[in-house]
Amino acid sequence: MNKLLRVNLKLMVRRKDTRLCAGLSVVLAVLGALVSKLNGNMTWYDMFEFPLILVMIFSAVGGLFISRDYTQNTIRNKLTVGHKRTGIYLANQITETIFFCVPVIFYFITSAIANFILIGAKGAVFSEVMGNIAVCLIAVNALSALTTFLAMTVKSSAGGVLPIILMYPMLMLSVLAEALEDVKWLKYVCDFIPVSHIASLMQPDKDPAMHICYSLIFFALFTAGGIAAFRKADLK
Repeated sequence: MNKLLRVNLKLMVRRKDTRLCAGLSVVLAVLGALVSKLNGNMTWYDMFEFPLILVMIFSAVGGLFISRDYTQNTIRNKLTVGHKRTGIYLANQITETIFFCVPVIFYFITSAIANFILIGAKGAVFSEVMGNIAVCLIAVNALSALTTFLAMTVKSSAGGVLPIILMYPMLMLSVLAEALEDVKWLKYVCDFIPVSHIASLMQPDKDPAMHICYSLIFFALFTAGGIAAFRKADLK
């Protein structure tokens, strides 16, 4: 698995779309700070406006990166030379986790520096901002597991675009949950969906520990389910 992971990371770093994603993270971080400055918003919560956009882009780029194993037949070559299916899946999952999370970390670092320079830190409550960042990062990691699951189980180029397509109904559910506060079951469903966690971070998260736990469960379920499905998949 270590060899597969090294190869994946080298391929990921060399891709132009990956570099563009990293650059976009920095640009959006500075843009968010400028918007806060112009709007007179001193609370730093505008920094949580762009991570959802980034994740949607990452899901498309990351999904297409994995789906190339099927479109280029490299996945059969990996099995032929003796790599285990579990190792192949986990190498892809770790690659996706790094690809999703590292640019978001760059985004928050750049955003924090830009916000500090442009609007200062008086309106920022450190514990609340850090709580939101933690919720966001764990949710992003959970969505990387969903992307890997779809790209590895669909077994075609469609698996590369399906993750971003599914982001829209998940986002719609989170919007409906806010509009229909009396519908309890919808709220419970959205509490489990990482997209909903990220979409609600424009204000302090009311229960960051619960949302982090739900995202970790989401990650574990899709990773375990993806490994189980891939081990039984017919790749002939």
